Amino acid sequence: MDSSSSQPEKKSIPRFASFKPRPAPPPEADRPSERRSHDSSDRDGRHSKHHRSRHRHGRERSRSKEHRKERKDLRHDHKEAHRSERELNREHRSTPQTTVKSEDASDLYVIDRKGDKYNILYGTIHRYSIPLYHRVGRGSVLGLPPEYKIDRDTVEGDALVIKADTWRSDGSRTKSKSIISGVLPQGKRLLRIRQTPSLDAAADASKDYLPLTVSVHQKGDDGSENQASDDDKYAYRSIHGKAKHEDHVPSDMEVVADTDMSGDETVRIDPDREIKQRNVELSRNVERNPTDVDAWMDLIDHQESLLKGFKGESKTLTYAERKSLADIKVSLYERALKVVGEHSSRDILLLGLLEEGAKLWDTKKLSTQWQTVLKSNSHFISLWVKYLDFRQTEFLDFTYGRCLATFIDCLRLNRDTTNSAEKVHIQVYLFLRLTLFMREAGFVEHAVGLWQAILELTFLQPEARDATKDQEMLSTFMDFWESEVSRIGEVGAKGWKSGANSLPEPKSITPQFRVNTKSVLPSWVACERERILNARLPARSLDEEDDDPYRVILSIDLEEIVSLVWGLGSADVLVDSFLYFCHLPPIAFSADSKTTSRWMGDSFLRNEFMSSFDSTIEHWLPKSNPDSKNTASVPVCFQNFVHSFDTLFANHETWFSSLGPWSMNVLNSQSDVDPVWVTRVLRLLVEAMPQNDYLAVYALAVEFTCDRNKAAKYAKSLLKKRPSKLWLYNVYALIERRSGNIEAADRVWETTLSMSQTSKAFSEKDKIDTVLLWHTCIWEVLEIGSLEYVSYLLISMPQNSPSLKAPPNPEQCTLSPTNLLKTHNLLSDTQEALLAAGKANTFVACTDCLAILAYLSNSRDLNKALQPYNKTISRLETLPAQAESFKSIAVELVHQARARLLYYHTRTSNMYKSSQIRDLLVDSISLYPHNTIFLSLFAWNESRFRIEERVRDTIRDITMETHGRMNHILTTQIPVTSHLFSIFTELNRPTYAGSTAHSIRAAFEKAIGDQDTSTPTHPTSTLSTARSNLSLWKLYILFELSLHDIKRAKDVFYRGMRACPWSKELIMLAFSHLRADIVRERYPSTSRKGDGMSFFELRSVYNVLVEKELRIHVDIEDELNELMAQMQQQTAALGIPIVMPEDIDSEDERMQL
Repeated sequence: MDSSSSQPEKKSIPRFASFKPRPAPPPEADRPSERRSHDSSDRDGRHSKHHRSRHRHGRERSRSKEHRKERKDLRHDHKEAHRSERELNREHRSTPQTTVKSEDASDLYVIDRKGDKYNILYGTIHRYSIPLYHRVGRGSVLGLPPEYKIDRDTVEGDALVIKADTWRSDGSRTKSKSIISGVLPQGKRLLRIRQTPSLDAAADASKDYLPLTVSVHQKGDDGSENQASDDDKYAYRSIHGKAKHEDHVPSDMEVVADTDMSGDETVRIDPDREIKQRNVELSRNVERNPTDVDAWMDLIDHQESLLKGFKGESKTLTYAERKSLADIKVSLYERALKVVGEHSSRDILLLGLLEEGAKLWDTKKLSTQWQTVLKSNSHFISLWVKYLDFRQTEFLDFTYGRCLATFIDCLRLNRDTTNSAEKVHIQVYLFLRLTLFMREAGFVEHAVGLWQAILELTFLQPEARDATKDQEMLSTFMDFWESEVSRIGEVGAKGWKSGANSLPEPKSITPQFRVNTKSVLPSWVACERERILNARLPARSLDEEDDDPYRVILSIDLEEIVSLVWGLGSADVLVDSFLYFCHLPPIAFSADSKTTSRWMGDSFLRNEFMSSFDSTIEHWLPKSNPDSKNTASVPVCFQNFVHSFDTLFANHETWFSSLGPWSMNVLNSQSDVDPVWVTRVLRLLVEAMPQNDYLAVYALAVEFTCDRNKAAKYAKSLLKKRPSKLWLYNVYALIERRSGNIEAADRVWETTLSMSQTSKAFSEKDKIDTVLLWHTCIWEVLEIGSLEYVSYLLISMPQNSPSLKAPPNPEQCTLSPTNLLKTHNLLSDTQEALLAAGKANTFVACTDCLAILAYLSNSRDLNKALQPYNKTISRLETLPAQAESFKSIAVELVHQARARLLYYHTRTSNMYKSSQIRDLLVDSISLYPHNTIFLSLFAWNESRFRIEERVRDTIRDITMETHGRMNHILTTQIPVTSHLFSIFTELNRPTYAGSTAHSIRAAFEKAIGDQDTSTPTHPTSTLSTARSNLSLWKLYILFELSLHDIKRAKDVFYRGMRACPWSKELIMLAFSHLRADIVRERYPSTSRKGDGMSFFELRSVYNVLVEKELRIHVDIEDELNELMAQMQQQTAALGIPIVMPEDIDSEDERMQL
C-alpha cells in the first residue's frame, strides 16, 4: 500500500526559480573534476547571495528537507572519496619512491631561510636574480579584495599604487565612453540647462518678466512623474540608502550622460582649456621673440599650472610629478640659454636652471654644473651670491677654509665691477654675511676685529679720505692696529683719529672649569662654553691666555678683507649692517632703509634665537593663563616691521617693542654679542655723525634697553651738544617717564613746548617737530585711560603752552566746535609742512593726532577716526615718482599707526564689529603681507572666536612660494620671519582649533622646504626656503624635546647639521641637550620616546667639528681616543661586539657609488 495515501495532504510550498532543488548528481564518469566543481559552486554562491537574503523565510521552511538531502549527498561523497583513496594507495605502492629534501625547490614554491643579501647591498632585490614571470589578473593583487587594482597611470618612484576600482555586478570593469573621462575627476557630474519645450518657451516670451526658475505649474504639468520619483528617492526606507546632497539636481538643470554628448560639447567643457590656450600663447611669444627673457620665464613658470590643471593650488604634486616638472623646466631653460645669447638678464635663466637642476642632480653633478656656469659667466655677481649660498650649505664638501675662500672671491669680483649703488649694497651684504659666518663657526674674535677695523677706517679716520692715497692710509691703519691700543667699542677707546687711545691693561683670566678624565664630554662642554664667553672680543698679545692662536687678531688677518670693503662711501648701509651683526633691527629712516629692510627676512642674517645657548622654547609656547590684553604683543622672538619712534621706546605691555627680542636674547651673560661693547660703538658713531638724528635716537633706545640710568645721563649729555633738537627732549622725557619719574617727564615736556615758541634757538624747521612731543604725551595719557585729559591736550595744541596736569574744571576738557576747528587746522597745516620737509615719522605722528581728535570728538566712533588715515593714504598716492622712497615708508607707517588705534579701541571698548577690524587688518596685510604687526593683530583678533581657519588661510597665502621674479639680488622670496610666525601661531593655537603635534611639524617642514627626505643626495634648493636658518632648526629640536620625543629630536638634529654645516652652536646641541645622561635626567623614562646620544654617537659628532674645521677652544682628541681604547678593551674582555654608529655622510657616499 502506498504510504503517501495514508498521510494527510500537505499544503503546497511556494517555490522560486532561484530555489530549485539540486539536480541529481551525474554519474562519476561524467562528473567534472573536483576543482572545477568547487569553482563553479563558489561562483554560483556569490551570484545568488542576494537572492538567499531576500527569501530567508522560504529557506527556513524547507531547511529540514534540504538538510536530510545534504546529509545523503555527504555520505555518498564520503564513500566515493574512500574508494578513490584506496585506488591511489595501490598506485603509489606500485611506483618507486623518490626522497626529496625539505629545502629543495618544488614546482610551486621556494623556501629561502637566509634571505636575499642584495637587500642590504642595493636596498632592494637583485633584479637579475629574479626568474622570468608573467603577471596575471589584470592588476589584481593576491590577498586583496577584487575591487583593488594596481594603478599603472600613477608612478611613485619604485612603489606600486593600489587604488579601489568600480566594478559591475558581473565582475566587468566600468569603462567611460567619453574622452573627458580622463580629464574630469571621479565624482564630478556635468550639468546643463534643461531644454524648455517650445510651447512653454512661447508662453514665457509673452510674459512681462523673465522667469529665472521653472514655475510651479510647469513642474506640476510635466514633472509629476519626476516628482514622484524624487519622493521615492528621498524616502527613508529607500533601498538606495540615505539621500545625499550631491545627488540633488536643480530643477532647471539635468545630468549630462557621456552618451548624450557630442564631440563639440566634449571639447567645450575641457576644464584645462584656458590653461592650455595660455601655454600655446606663451609658446608663440617665445617663437616671435626668442631673445626675450621675460617671455621665456613666463612660459617656464606656467608649466606648473599646466601640470596641475584646473585644480590649481589645491593639487599637491607627487614626487614623480615634481621630478617631471623639474625635468621639463630644465629643458626649457637650456633652450632659452641657447637663443638669448649674452643677454643682460641671462643670469636669471642660469639661476633658474641651477635651481631646478638641484631637484634632479646629485651633489657632485650640481657642483660641477655650478663650476661650469661660473667659468663662462663670471661677470654676474648674482650667480656668485647664490653660489655662496650653495657652498655654505653643501655638507659633503664643506670646510671652513673653502667657504672662506669663496667669500673672498665674491668680494673681489664685486669690487672690480663698475661703480653703482647696487654694487655698494652687495659688497656690504657680503661682508656682513662673511662676519656672521665667522662668528657662527666659532671665530668670534676675527669677526669682531673686522668690524672694528672697517668702522675705524670709515668713520674715525684722522683725516679726510683721499682716493689716491687709499693704500697708504690702509698701511697707516695697520700700524695703528698693531700698536694694540684701545679700539672702537673697548674701554678707553676714542677712535683712531683722536690719537689719545690708551693701551689696555693685560688681562688674566683664570678658567674655572677643567676637563675631567672621568667625565670627559660633560666637563668639556662646561670648559668650551667658558672659553666662548671669554672670547667675544679680540685679545692682546700681552694677555695671559691659554695657547690659542686665534685669540689674537693680527693685521695680516684683516688686510685682505678690509681692502676689499673699505672706501665704498655708504655710511648708512654700513651702520645698518653693523646693527644686523649685533642682532639689532635696522634704522628705519636712513637713506638706504629700503635696501636694508629687505634683509629683515634673510635666513642667513636672522638668527637671534641662536645668540644665547641657553635660550628655550618657553616664549614660543602658550601661557597657562594668557592675558587677553597682552596676546597681541607677542611674538617677541622675531620682528619684521618699520621700527619707528613709537616702537623703539614702546611699552611692551601695550604695543610692539623693537628691542624686545634683543633684550631677551642678548642681555645676558651667555650671548655671543657683548651688549656693553655695542653701546660703546654706537656712542662713537653718534659722535662721528652729528647730523644723523635718527642714529642718536636709536643709540639712546639701545642704551635705555641696557641701563635706564645710563640712558638718562647719556640723553642729558647729548642735549648739551644738540640743544635745538626737540625730538631729543622728547626722548629724555620719555626715558624719565619709563623710569617712573612721571613728574620730571611732565616738566620736560611742558618746558620744551613753551620754549619752542619763545626761544630763538629753534629754527622753523625744528619747530614743526613739536607735534612729535604732543603725540607722545597723548598716547601716554591715552594708555592710562583718561580720555578727558587727552581732549584737554588736544585743545591745548594751538596755544603750545599746556599744563600737563589734569585741569580741575571738567569744562576745560570739552571739545567745542571752535577748539576742534583750531586744532584741526593746526594739524592739517603742520601735516602739509612735514610732507614738504620729508619727515616721515613726524608726518605720521601728525596724522595719528588727527585721527585721535576725530575719535574723541565723535564719541569714539571708529569710522570717523579712520577717515584721516584714509585721506593721508590717498594724499601719499598722488606724490610724484621722485618721492617714492618717502612714500613707501610713510604709507606703511600710516597703516601701523592705524593698527595701533584699532588695537587700543578693541581693548578698551565694546562698540565695534570684529568683521570691520578683520577687514582693515586684511587690507594692511594685502599691502604688506610679511609685516608682523599686522599678522599678530590679525591672529589676536581671530583668536577670540572659534573660527581659526582664517589665520591658517592667511599664513598659507603669505608662506606660499610665489613664482614672480625678484627685482633685486638680495631679496628673499619668503622672509624667514613669516615662516617663524606660522610656527608661532601653530604652537599657540588651541587644541580645539586643530593644533596637534603633526600640524606643528607640518609648519616646520614647510619652512624647511625639504622636498623629499628619502632622497638625501638631491639637495633642496635654498633660493626660496628657510632651510639655512639656524634659529628654525634649534627651535624644531627644542619642540621635539618638549614632547619628550628624543628619537625625532635626534633625527631633526642630524638634518639640521647637514643643512647648516658651518654652525658650531647647532652642533653643540648634541652635547648640551641630546647627551644620554642629560636626557635621562630631564625626561622620565615613562614618557620618553627614544634615548639620548651615546658616547659613540657624540664621538662622531665631535669628528664633524674637526672635519669641518670649526673652532674648538679646548681640544680633547687625545682624551677621546684614550677613552675609546679603554671601552674597546672592556668590551673585548666581555666578548661583546662593538657596534659603531654609521658616519653621518656614509649614506650619501654609498648612494653615489
